[in-house]
Amino acid sequence: IALDFGDRLHLTIISGVMAPSARLSGLQKDVLALYRSILRETIRKDRKPALDSHHQVPLNQLLHSNSNSSTSFARDKFRKEASLVKRSDFKTIEYKIRKGQKQLKLLQMPGVNLVGGA
Repeated sequence: IALDFGDRLHLTIISGVMAPSARLSGLQKDVLALYRSILRETIRKDRKPALDSHHQVPLNQLLHSNSNSSTSFARDKFRKEASLVKRSDFKTIEYKIRKGQKQLKLLQMPGVNLVGGA
């Protein structure tokens, strides 16, 4: 639950605890939306072979594994790329968002089954 008390305070209630949170800029929202989309797609790709073999992989295992899954590769790659860019370098951030959206479109193609560098 998010509560908005004007321009000065924005509170988010998580598990019954109220925590102040800063408003996100449009660029920050774009980055988070891209990150979530990439994770959703890699989870879907990682689960597809499991669905074909009738063996369901728990979502929690996909998100937090250190294995060679597409999800862990995408998460690590995203974080590595993000750590290389200053928060004030808007042009580079916008470029990386566009590049990430192109990569996401490629990932969403039906013929792509695995993500990773090996």
